[in-house]
Amino acid sequence: MIGKHAHNNRESKVGLVLRFVREFRKLSLKDVAEKTNFKAQDIDHFENGRRFYTPEDIEMFLALYNFSQEHYLALLEMKILNRSIFNLYVIQHKC
Repeated sequence: MIGKHAHNNRESKVGLVLRFVREFRKLSLKDVAEKTNFKAQDIDHFENGRRFYTPEDIEMFLALYNFSQEHYLALLEMKILNRSIFNLYVIQHKC
């Protein structure tokens, strides 16, 4: 049987990158919810692949997190991405 969320993007790096950036900026889900039209639960669903981002959502989050699209796209291009690799990248690139 196919799971409830088998169609989701859990393996997608979009939510992962945005979660790492949010956490790197020391913003809680509640902090972001207060600055956007999203509920904290919606943001969590985005970050965990249970909902999908629109290009406009991604632009809004990147602007809110003061993170360039260039660095965001570079992180998406990486074959392997985890918290350690992310942290190394932002330190090396002074994000």
